[in-house]
Amino acid sequence: MSSPVSPLPAAKQKRSYVLACVATGAFLSTFDGGVVNVGLPRMAAEFKVSLSMIQWVPSVYLLTMSALLLIFGTLADMFGRKRIYNGGFALVGIFSLLCIISNNVYLLIFTRVLQGVGGAMIMANGLAIATENYPPEQRGKNIGFLGSVAAIGSLAGPSLGGIVIGLWGWRMIFLLIAMVAATGFLASHFIIPADHGKTRNSKKFDTWGAIYVIIGMVSFIYCVSNLNDFGWFSTPILTSSTIFLLCLIAVYFQERKALNPILDFELFKMRIFWTSIVAALISFITMYSSTVLLPFYYQKVLGYTPQLAGLFMMAFPLGMAIMATFAGRLSDKIGYTFLTSSGMILNAFALVLLANVGEKTPVIQVILAVFGMGASLGLFQAPNNSCIMGAVPKNKLGVASGISQLVKNLGMVLGITLSVAIFQYGMNSRTSLPYVAAFLPSSAIVYYIAAGLSIIGSLFSLNRGDKRIPKNQ
Repeated sequence: MSSPVSPLPAAKQKRSYVLACVATGAFLSTFDGGVVNVGLPRMAAEFKVSLSMIQWVPSVYLLTMSALLLIFGTLADMFGRKRIYNGGFALVGIFSLLCIISNNVYLLIFTRVLQGVGGAMIMANGLAIATENYPPEQRGKNIGFLGSVAAIGSLAGPSLGGIVIGLWGWRMIFLLIAMVAATGFLASHFIIPADHGKTRNSKKFDTWGAIYVIIGMVSFIYCVSNLNDFGWFSTPILTSSTIFLLCLIAVYFQERKALNPILDFELFKMRIFWTSIVAALISFITMYSSTVLLPFYYQKVLGYTPQLAGLFMMAFPLGMAIMATFAGRLSDKIGYTFLTSSGMILNAFALVLLANVGEKTPVIQVILAVFGMGASLGLFQAPNNSCIMGAVPKNKLGVASGISQLVKNLGMVLGITLSVAIFQYGMNSRTSLPYVAAFLPSSAIVYYIAAGLSIIGSLFSLNRGDKRIPKNQ
């Protein structure tokens, strides 16, 4: 007679659900953007404001998160990840409810700032929690799963948002966000193991470093986001870029002497870390360089409705969702170098295909190219994130997670800004041509440049130094 199977220890049982808690945060990070963007036209109509004003509703959320990611990563290393992570869900949930009762656009924007604080607390710690609570041989699988969940969030946001807005109005989209945040709060409160920041020898917070980072990040993103509106040599752009450079210098000297630096330059002395970060930045630039132009191709070149164009755009996150889990699992077995390099090369190939589409190209061919681009970046990002999180010491997981998420936001801003600038330059040089005849070669230039960047990213992926699967110290 076989002996009964003994139950797992309570701590081990809880750990088996930690990934589900972190997945809630990964879902929320992409779901928020999609569900809010689809409601912008209704918000602008109700508040009687311009598109440029209502665009601050999503933009200020991104701006706040980007400014605070490094800070909350450091605070989590010092005082405990669960506290910061769980507090982030609470803030997002509470201020989502306040968004519902906002009676003017300024109050709505302000509540989005406070939501952004909570979003930064969540994003800065998800990867660190997933890395810390599982053995190294499961890291790639887990990070790949989180990448797939994030892609699903970007799929669900616009579709669910559109349904909810059609039935109950734009305010109810914030109830959806609050419900996701409440789920994440309860799950992380009861499941994620408590920690008390024991990984740092000192709990002295780097206040001046935090101030420099916040001002520098806000200045940089404001500068890059408004380049095409104000002009590259306008007073606001020159002023904000100067402030950014001064803050960058101040951060460098401040962090060299800080006990718990907000931006730990010691990490960038590791070749495997900085090459992975550069490759990640390039991947996000290429991603947003292309996807920002695709809706215009579907609607203005092929003549499809916005709804149908949105449906076709789902090919990108679908490809990423399918590939990320597979790539993450495989990276646990064979390492990251082959997968990340191959992903960037395949991404370049997909971009070249997009550069050669025309007015008569079958739409299924375009969709397959976009799907291939999503799959290739899924092949790259899960192993690359696993490499980043495995290369750093455990007492700096929060900082590394914050840097990784910040790079994503910076890549998005840079990709959109640079692609629009290059595209607009191409359109301005072809003003005598019909729109379609001008659009195709102008967008092709953007895609070819993005393909070239992707090849450069593959070279960084190939030359990281250590070829082994990294394990935390």
